[in-house]
Amino acid sequence: MRVIVKIIRRSLLGVGILVVVLGIAFAAYLESTLPSVEMLKDMRLQVPLRIYSSDGKLISEFGEAKRTPVSLDQVPQDLINAVLATEDRRFYDHSGVDLRGLLRAGMHLVTNVSVQQGGSTITMQVARNYFLTRKKTLIRKFSEILLALKIEKEFNKDEILEMYLNKIYLGKRAYGVAAAAEVYYGTTLDKLTLDQIAMIAGLPQAPSSVNPLHDKEAAYSRRKHVLDRMLSYEFITKEQYDKAVDAPLPDKYHGRVIELEAPYVAEMVRQELFSQYGEALYTLGYEIYTTIDSQKQNAANYALRRALLEYDVRHGYRAPKIRLKTVKKGKEQRDTWLAQLQEVPAYGHLMPAGVLRFDGGKCIVLAQSGQTIEIPPAGTGWARGQIHVGDVIYITETQQRTYKVSQVPEVSGALVALEPQNGAIMALVGGFDYAQSNFNRAAQAERQPGSNFKPFLYAAALDQGYTLASVFMDGPLTYVDPATGIAWSPKNASGRFYGPTTMRNALKRSQNLVTVRVLQAVGIGPAIDFIERFGFNRDRLPPVLSLALGVGTVTPLEIASGYAVFANGGNRVKAHLVKTIKDYQGNVVQEVPPPPAIPAIRPQVAYLITSVLQDAIQSGTGQRAKALGRKDISGKTGTTSDWMDAWFSGYNRDIIATAWVGFDEPKPLREYGSVAALPMWLYFMEEVMRDQPEDPPPMPPGIVSVRVGSSREGTLASDGHGYFELFTEETVPGEEIDPATTYFEQETEGGFEGVESLF
Repeated sequence: MRVIVKIIRRSLLGVGILVVVLGIAFAAYLESTLPSVEMLKDMRLQVPLRIYSSDGKLISEFGEAKRTPVSLDQVPQDLINAVLATEDRRFYDHSGVDLRGLLRAGMHLVTNVSVQQGGSTITMQVARNYFLTRKKTLIRKFSEILLALKIEKEFNKDEILEMYLNKIYLGKRAYGVAAAAEVYYGTTLDKLTLDQIAMIAGLPQAPSSVNPLHDKEAAYSRRKHVLDRMLSYEFITKEQYDKAVDAPLPDKYHGRVIELEAPYVAEMVRQELFSQYGEALYTLGYEIYTTIDSQKQNAANYALRRALLEYDVRHGYRAPKIRLKTVKKGKEQRDTWLAQLQEVPAYGHLMPAGVLRFDGGKCIVLAQSGQTIEIPPAGTGWARGQIHVGDVIYITETQQRTYKVSQVPEVSGALVALEPQNGAIMALVGGFDYAQSNFNRAAQAERQPGSNFKPFLYAAALDQGYTLASVFMDGPLTYVDPATGIAWSPKNASGRFYGPTTMRNALKRSQNLVTVRVLQAVGIGPAIDFIERFGFNRDRLPPVLSLALGVGTVTPLEIASGYAVFANGGNRVKAHLVKTIKDYQGNVVQEVPPPPAIPAIRPQVAYLITSVLQDAIQSGTGQRAKALGRKDISGKTGTTSDWMDAWFSGYNRDIIATAWVGFDEPKPLREYGSVAALPMWLYFMEEVMRDQPEDPPPMPPGIVSVRVGSSREGTLASDGHGYFELFTEETVPGEEIDPATTYFEQETEGGFEGVESLF
């Protein structure tokens, strides 16, 4: 027996030694396959792209993972205590591996023959989250242990806890505790209450199954477990526990709080940066600060929506297209309607509502919120006879805190504002609501500019030596295209002929016939060459005489950029949005300087056009803009053939804004630019120019003011009468007659009837 016992002992010892040797060899091999924890020092968290206004208002967030990295000192102590109490009470005492926890997990493995309880410390979870998978295998567990030991050697406890709190997955695409606060409660860490903290701290164990938005019963039980642990470790008092344990759970998903509505801007920035960074853009954690001014952007949103709604009112109410399904009366009917209303989108500040009763002009509706709202007769007048019980209509709140019937406009619009000196986009709206249509009309809609294009042509004439006193005939004109044989007879909007007219008066009053003759005098080819200097795409400028009336195509952003040349004294600037790129810790990655301004036209030409466009507001087609009460504003209306597009562009030295109104599928607006588009521009400028001092353009050298005769003659005044006109020094007319009048005499002698050359 002694021999047998001795043999058994030696065998067991040998087996033990072999197991130890194999274990050491296996550990050494496994460790050689593991990544270096040094990578943690340089490892980037997958943080979404965030886009801000120039004054720090959040515009948008792009990226699948919701994460907001924070430092440990930004995490409330209650949240730290909740995590430690639930996940790793002895975190600050062990060296990365808690033997007690592992023994418990081992006993569970022996008893259940499965890997269910992991016994993972916070350090082991950091190892798993950064380097491993969540698949439960023994090899992964050994790897987790080895990595945890290595992490503890390289980092202190606070650094490890900070990694954990930023990396841990907490359901609903939320990574890290700060993101969870936003997703579940729509708030920041510092504003969390104890019950909210306990709910978040309970999520790491099973972020999907104990998620309050998935299973409230499981979430309640898990939150109670966290509070029980906190109470047992004396992190909270019984009074705090009692208050928190019965608090309601979150019942809706919260995205990150968007502080400024500018979705069209956000998409433009995203597209621009995606071409540079690719898919990595959504995980690098860049914070993009744009040139957008939040006050101006809010004003642009308001101005566009107000103008489009007012257009809709002028053109009549359209019968509702959606009806609610009728079931039984009473509460069941209300609940059914309320559920159906939740499926109807809200656009802008318009709220969908179901009509409960319409009696004597007074309308009672059920709002999406469940509120019953009474709309007085004053708010239903334009829709009477067209809405009935069960209809889904849109309503909006008035300034008097009452409600009125509204509707989602069919007409579209855009508004863009630039800083003329450097091209920075200060505000941009590409439609009534991005949720309704993400087509960006400000930057993508190529539409005919109509008379909004005329100042560029008149600038070409001034550059060739014509003057604002040059006289052209405003009379009948017929042109036959030699290629097609089609006759074209343009007319003034008024239908009248004004006879001999100076260029100043023709542009101020937007006279079509004079403008066509000016283009012929300049020459279509030279005119396009000159206009291209403003940044317009010549491929969209057809070489025909009707170019004078704006038959080319441009976007509102291109038009605004073109007008910026006049506003800044002759320099072409490039419209841009990106100002600064920072990482998620606030470090500047790149300062993006404005693209350099390029001299485009002579300052004298820019000044003369600005002078005429000031007249256009004081006594021309843009007189509605006089409501601003300013003398430093220049502007031009625009209306295309058959009223398909309506425009207004106006500026001073500090801002240029362009407003456009039209249908996406072109059809007549039946309104001029002064009626459809100018009010949008005016609503915007009234807000952004309030309390701003006037800033008239300085007169550049080489400009002189000379008294000339009748504004229909363009000659020097010989008797002390007449009016003062501005000229460049080299174009002051002679005493007898303005050189341009020679052109006038030639055209009236031969007329413009018949076939004319395009060039």
